[in-house]
Amino acid sequence: MGRPALSISKMKAAYYPDVGLEQMVPDQMWIEEECKYDVAAMYGISHWWFQRQRFYIDRHTSEGDRRAVRTHMRILSVVRIEVFPMYGYNYMKKIVLRRADLKEYVIAERDFKYLYPSDFEDLYLLNLQGHLNHLSPEDKKILTTAVNLWTRNLVIRQRVEDFQLGIESYQTQLNLTKPRWDAKGFEYKHDFTVIDSPRAVTFRDKYGVQMIMRFNEIHKFSDGTLHQIDEALDYRVKEFRVNRRNPGLDTRFWTKKDVDRSKEFMFAIQKRLKTRRIFRNLESFVGGRIREGDYRLLKRTE
Repeated sequence: MGRPALSISKMKAAYYPDVGLEQMVPDQMWIEEECKYDVAAMYGISHWWFQRQRFYIDRHTSEGDRRAVRTHMRILSVVRIEVFPMYGYNYMKKIVLRRADLKEYVIAERDFKYLYPSDFEDLYLLNLQGHLNHLSPEDKKILTTAVNLWTRNLVIRQRVEDFQLGIESYQTQLNLTKPRWDAKGFEYKHDFTVIDSPRAVTFRDKYGVQMIMRFNEIHKFSDGTLHQIDEALDYRVKEFRVNRRNPGLDTRFWTKKDVDRSKEFMFAIQKRLKTRRIFRNLESFVGGRIREGDYRLLKRTE
């Protein structure tokens, strides 16, 4: 009987609600280019011997059918799995899932890279709720191991790409690329005005300094800043009258174009916040330690 390929360590899930966190990062910590990955650390297999590392990484970097497995439909159950032994360990060959349309889908572990984070959340919830007990103990252990490894992979990637989730030592270089403030004349715009070129929104940090947030740099801002901007835009969309004078707009009218641009920003911000919520859940699933305030936040969002 082979051993399951398990490699999970404690991880800390962090939540940063501070408004203006981006302005508090010291200048010497910012870099010009994004970081590089330590591939073995990213998969959580740094302590494996080389041949086994190479075998595992090669299997998962091989091509799969993205269109066949990438869907937002919820995973309802796991029908069965197939495994194979190699180097004294058991690896998952394929898994048969039943999604919300009640159809069965067959995926290999190499297809995990095409799944959404919510799919891994579904698999973890099935395990926690006892819906995998129809599998043999060995198959259940192998499936849990595979999901743990790929959840660790997802979490580390997200940490590297989004420093607000907490910096750990899994990467060779910190990904603190500084937000850019290059919209011409933005300091003369009203607060929370959406600029067309480049796509950005103006706001004031906690020190009262007017800043901008570019549309393609939303991921560089803390949850507190995103909540502040989202709430302000939501108020303007719901309360401001189109083609009329409104409080806070002394020199121009609120237009339908302003409404549409604000809704686009709100959608992008809410999507980013939802993604962070899912990743905080995933970190807690694989043994991460979360603070008490974060736990109350997770319970409210679930």
